[in-house]
Amino acid sequence: MKFVTCIVFNILLINSLTFSKPFDEVKMIDHIYNTDVKTVLLYLASQPAPNSPLPPPIVSLSDPYPLLLEFDKFGSEIERFAVKIINCNHDWTVSLLNPVEYLNDYNEFYIRDREFSMNTKVRFTHYRFIMPTVKLSGNYVLKVYEENNEGNVLLTRRFMVHENGATISSSLATVVGVEQSFRNQQIDFSVSYNDYPVYTPQNQIKVMLRQNFRWDNAITGLQPTFINDFDKRLDYQHFNFENNFKGGNEFRMFDIRNFMARNLNVEFMNFAAVVNQAVLYTDKSRQGWAYSKMMDDMNGRFFIQNVLMQNSSTDADYVNVTFTLKSANEEAGNVYVMGGFSDWQLTEDYKMVYQPEKQQYEKTILLKQGFYNYVYSFVNHAGKRDDVYWEGTHSRTENNYEILVYFRPLGFRSDLLIGYKLF
Repeated sequence: MKFVTCIVFNILLINSLTFSKPFDEVKMIDHIYNTDVKTVLLYLASQPAPNSPLPPPIVSLSDPYPLLLEFDKFGSEIERFAVKIINCNHDWTVSLLNPVEYLNDYNEFYIRDREFSMNTKVRFTHYRFIMPTVKLSGNYVLKVYEENNEGNVLLTRRFMVHENGATISSSLATVVGVEQSFRNQQIDFSVSYNDYPVYTPQNQIKVMLRQNFRWDNAITGLQPTFINDFDKRLDYQHFNFENNFKGGNEFRMFDIRNFMARNLNVEFMNFAAVVNQAVLYTDKSRQGWAYSKMMDDMNGRFFIQNVLMQNSSTDADYVNVTFTLKSANEEAGNVYVMGGFSDWQLTEDYKMVYQPEKQQYEKTILLKQGFYNYVYSFVNHAGKRDDVYWEGTHSRTENNYEILVYFRPLGFRSDLLIGYKLF
């Protein structure tokens, strides 16, 4: 009997080693590993304003609202998925903390809330999961994988839990430099850390600036320009564009919430047996244009909605959306469509193809019914990315900015998020 038990244990151990994927093989970013997974949403479950994007996945340790995860998987089968939560340092490397140090439960949670799509041409199952609370502030990544097969990862998503111990004062400063003053936006700020035992601020405190909830252009590694030990305050007022962002432009947008009406920026609809198609109006480069704002955008985000149905999670259908960008010549590089729906990532799924006979770039992307913001990005053959190549950039553009302040106590093995400000 002991021999049989030993064999079974060894088999289970081998299977665990075979199918389990170590944290360092999983990307600590917002990423989808399975092509059948679409429309991943992770958000603070407060009551959102109507017809607006969901709140970002940033929650206070004392906040009563949990975080919600939602996603679709194509097909008509119910599948069993599990979730693990990974604690990360300020730079999104995996920390040395054991899960028992930041969780109250065993670090494996199961997704049991799932529904089939209704009245849609594209069949999918909608999954929903309420995130458990954590005990420590900081950066976290949730990993969704097939139950009993941790190596089969579906997606990863970042979220943050912050304290309110640090006080952050910020201002939009005047940019030094003639050209930059018309194109850039500068964030000056200070951090007060009265409640924390900080002995070497340059090493123990890290700050991060984000524009429009994006990770791809976040500013990190800023050192304080002035340290006031008496008042326990750090000032960040740089003069060499270290805390400058390109202002960019207001986002382009389109509306595919209603198939029965002519929607914003949709030239025409093609109705098909398998999947409908929405063809957007042809876009042009806005480089060199004067700044203008026709209507409020969502700073690159989107929300899901079918205005003719009650439950958009399961009643909103998927649509092939065709983007077109006019260009007399093919550029010496690659052109991408991007926004919150692409996780701001420039991948093959969002790379446009040049049609010389039409003198335009084209790309068709499968998206769920909703209201979307987007822009075009350019990457030259040397790999240099330029997000304002097609859009232009203005200091007057309205953007969201976030300041995140991390602190590592002496001897601790992770970074705490002690301050957060959105403005």
